[in-house]
Amino acid sequence: MLTKTKMQEIQDLKLQGYTKADIIRYYEAQGRKPPSRPTISKYYDMDVLPDDPGAKLAKPKTFDAEPFRSTIIRILETNSGKTFCMSSVYDVLEEKFIENGDYEKLPGNQQTLRNYIHYLEDSGQINREPEHRRIYDYVFDTPPGEQMLIDFGEETLSKTTHIHFMCLLLRYSRFLCVYAQDHKYNSEEACKAIYRSFCRLGGRPKELVIDQDAVFVASETYGEVIKTRTFEDFCTEQDIRLWVCNKADPESKGPIENSVGFVKKNFFSARKVTCIDDVWRSLPGWLERKNQRIHRSTLRVPKAVYDSIERSAMRPLLPSVYETSPNTFRTYEIAAIPYVLYKSCRYSVPRDYAFKTVQFKVVSGKIHIYDDQLNYICSHNLSERKGSVNQLPEHRKQDSGDWIEIMERLRGKWNCYDFQHFINGVKKENPRHISKQLRAIEQFLDSENPDKSLVAQVMKECCQKYRYQFSQFKVVYSLAKAGRELTTDDCRAQVPSGSVSYTDLSVYAKAFQERTERKEAAAR
Repeated sequence: MLTKTKMQEIQDLKLQGYTKADIIRYYEAQGRKPPSRPTISKYYDMDVLPDDPGAKLAKPKTFDAEPFRSTIIRILETNSGKTFCMSSVYDVLEEKFIENGDYEKLPGNQQTLRNYIHYLEDSGQINREPEHRRIYDYVFDTPPGEQMLIDFGEETLSKTTHIHFMCLLLRYSRFLCVYAQDHKYNSEEACKAIYRSFCRLGGRPKELVIDQDAVFVASETYGEVIKTRTFEDFCTEQDIRLWVCNKADPESKGPIENSVGFVKKNFFSARKVTCIDDVWRSLPGWLERKNQRIHRSTLRVPKAVYDSIERSAMRPLLPSVYETSPNTFRTYEIAAIPYVLYKSCRYSVPRDYAFKTVQFKVVSGKIHIYDDQLNYICSHNLSERKGSVNQLPEHRKQDSGDWIEIMERLRGKWNCYDFQHFINGVKKENPRHISKQLRAIEQFLDSENPDKSLVAQVMKECCQKYRYQFSQFKVVYSLAKAGRELTTDDCRAQVPSGSVSYTDLSVYAKAFQERTERKEAAAR
């Protein structure tokens, strides 16, 4: 059927004196496909065009029946003055008529509903404000499990009532998590929501893409980002990198901005929300349905893509102090030995936690240990060998630092050019007993009270001859005091000559000869 414009064009050509054959040639001369001859004859022979040429061919509209018609008009009138999404109207109809059990299915699909709403708009029964659209550059997807995008949104219900929600989107699969509350998010609440999404997904990504929101970023100067303390602790605890977007840079996180708009249009626009309880009641089911739809950007189902591809690429979960159910931590009282006992295996903690209470949690083959205030202490890989003792290098007992005080006292009294060289030699030669060695040297020098130049000479001689023990130091000191030089035999142990007996070699030769003769006689 021709449009009313083309019908009027045929009538105008008729009034100008064109015949039916001339009208066909007129279309061909303009490079346009002419209507068929019967169609031209039909409208050429009419005296007056009908007001509604397609009235007899119009199909009945499936949604133009009760209770659907009144419900659709009521939804659209309730949201007048706002930009609403037609698919959100379809979702509300599913929730109202199908999930309540009134109907098995709706009389038409989303496109049918969209055509019906356009019919209501064209007929003047409802008025819809023009939609403002933004233009974005295409953002290429990252590998699976690489990035999670985070952004905040706000929906105003009244002058005093606002709904604040937080969207978390996996860039690869487009799997969406949304959490809402009736006040603005602070750093701790945002970290709890992020960890809840990790638990919902069963893993954690490698990188978070965030905006310069005050919840996460305290300040930014020439690319130097200073995170809030709470958020920095969370990133350190979860071992997650950050990608902080520039201000007014939608291209770097376009998918999450679209998700925030999607939540506003598809969830809030067609629902009568009066308080946060209405959101908490409907949001989980809405998220479940939307994660199982075909995403318009990727043309794939987010939940199917996540389950089949991205789930395996996510890193394993780590415990967090921001977990909403902290009762999953176990309590352990440490005795004199600073170790936590778990399944017959012991795992070390710093020595400062002896005789204290700690808490631990086992996740993904690791034991994570926290103090009683849930501040992170350390982590160990679980041992497969029962009865094993697992100690981190930093938890080993450190040498006492009292030798440093002794060294500084010696430096104050006998400092010289070779003093530090001598101290280093003593430390290397006596790693376990450096305090005893230095204390003995200090007491010896205090008792002797020698001249400072003599001590400098002794230390120089010790460094040259590698004499770094207290007994050797005393020998060098006595020789230097007597004015003698150190020789090799001066530090060698003296053994009394009378205690050693000497045997002539002829005795051994005679014994060897007798043994040889006995063997020859036995061989005959």
